[in-house]
Amino acid sequence: MKVSTESIATREVELTIEPDPQVVERAKRQAARRLSRRRPVAGYRPGKAPYALVERTFGAETILNEALYHLAPELYEQAINEAELKPYAQGQLDVESEDPLVLKASVPLEPTVALGDVDALSITPEPDVAVTEEQIAEEMARLQRSHAELEPAERPAALGDVVQATILGTEGDETVVDRRDVQVMLDDTTPPPGFAEAVAGMSAEEAHEFTLTYPDDYEEERLAGKAVQFSVTVSAVYEVETPELDDEFAQTVGDYETLEELREVVTENLKRRLEAAARQREADAALAALVGVSQVEHPAAALDDELHNELHRFEARLGQSGLNLAAYLRLSGQTMEQLTEEMRPRAEQRLVERLILREYARGQSLEIKDQELQQGVWNVALSYGERAQEVLEQFNDRRNLLPLYEDLMTQKALRHLVARLTGRPWEENAEAEEGAQPAVEADEELPAEAASDEAPGADEGVAEA
Repeated sequence: MKVSTESIATREVELTIEPDPQVVERAKRQAARRLSRRRPVAGYRPGKAPYALVERTFGAETILNEALYHLAPELYEQAINEAELKPYAQGQLDVESEDPLVLKASVPLEPTVALGDVDALSITPEPDVAVTEEQIAEEMARLQRSHAELEPAERPAALGDVVQATILGTEGDETVVDRRDVQVMLDDTTPPPGFAEAVAGMSAEEAHEFTLTYPDDYEEERLAGKAVQFSVTVSAVYEVETPELDDEFAQTVGDYETLEELREVVTENLKRRLEAAARQREADAALAALVGVSQVEHPAAALDDELHNELHRFEARLGQSGLNLAAYLRLSGQTMEQLTEEMRPRAEQRLVERLILREYARGQSLEIKDQELQQGVWNVALSYGERAQEVLEQFNDRRNLLPLYEDLMTQKALRHLVARLTGRPWEENAEAEEGAQPAVEADEELPAEAASDEAPGADEGVAEA
């Protein structure tokens, strides 16, 4: 058998296989016997008809296809071993020539990672978190607003009101915003800048058109920097009535007797979130530093898989908001192709980060202990609330543990990297204990991925320390 390879793309080769004619002939005769056993040729016992007669009866192509069904997997494995390839995924064999038989396959190869000099890297540690009175007041106000009630207002809308409206936005002939019968708060958090001011003054059953430009750094890339022609129709105006900040309010919010008790819990939660944000900034900086000095090559198939995972995670997050992907595409005015392309840069970043952290973990001989894996299973299950027991049972299938194991490994590698680049001692047990506290307070939000209804062990993102 002759085997040759040719590079056709990054980490992808074209594999050419020319099997020995004797091997092909033997496989074809075996195929002819199988065919004549399943459909005996008249005048002959099953499997005993002469080859030439079977060929005339069924056709040479049918015999070759039957032969390749059994022979091709063996030829492929032999060729992969002979060429010393490490495939990322199975290549699809195609027949290049029938006589002589020549097979070809495009084979994506495992990604390669060359880490930079980690010893030369460092980052500035985040300062200790201090919660200010202003931050506490903002949190209390946010909580106050979240328990506000809407009362119909028989007057034009003003800043601070909520309007029920249908919002259409176009750029040229393309609809880029399509939100029908939605409630919108008229404040400076409503994008794009100037939207609230443009709608303020409108009354119920009134329509208005105006043009606004999204910031260049707007999070939705398809809208960033674009001037959009809006058409807004208001169906109702509501005044926001916020409750008083007193003991009665605290008792309404949760199991608190006094406003001071609520304030203490809010302060503690705020401190934890700020500390988590500080750790995340350190993790982002450490990972960016390592990515910046490392080299990664991956096949297109690996990015396709990551894009699939990214869409999977996005759909899970939509589910938490009561939407599905079809509804989101309709509301956003996007096609599936546009959404996929919008996600491609982030998907490639996640892929590169995960590959680098996996290689770093190997270099540091990091491993996930049984106790850590059990805690990881427990944390994932708890995030499903009432479905926790059902999720725990799914983890009885060890195949569901592999994605979780890989996630835990990349997260551990990132924590190790942060400790190394900040100069802190690596305290593996302390990190495990810290991660073993699954309780979430009432006013904390679960990460969207952790709260999803998707399969256990779903990737939660490598940049979350």
